[in-house]
Amino acid sequence: MYDENDFTAVSKFLKLGIKITVKNPMGQQPAFSSSFPTPKGTIVNLNEKSMYDIERKLRALLGNDTPVKTKLTPFVYLGTNFRGVIYFTKGSNEFILQETHNVLGGESKRIVRQADTFNQLLS
Repeated sequence: MYDENDFTAVSKFLKLGIKITVKNPMGQQPAFSSSFPTPKGTIVNLNEKSMYDIERKLRALLGNDTPVKTKLTPFVYLGTNFRGVIYFTKGSNEFILQETHNVLGGESKRIVRQADTFNQLLS
């Protein structure tokens, strides 16, 4: 299982309002991406092949050099060809994983999973 410290930076940034786009997480070419402005006015673009790489980059932005310890594969239940977005809703205080395109490629807004903590979304 995931430790509560595994994705602390991702959790913090999601609570600040960023969204992480997920594409094909269990396929041969997974993609996790996000783009958001900094307080100084610059834009941060993250395009990584795993959620762990996103966590490492966000920890670097926070000045936290604690290594990511777990090697579990997040989002196994999604399978291949999944396209969606991860975000945090401030009103209900929930992390949400929403599908943006279904298996056939049509647009979708189906909520795949919602949880009180980010780690509950992963497995």
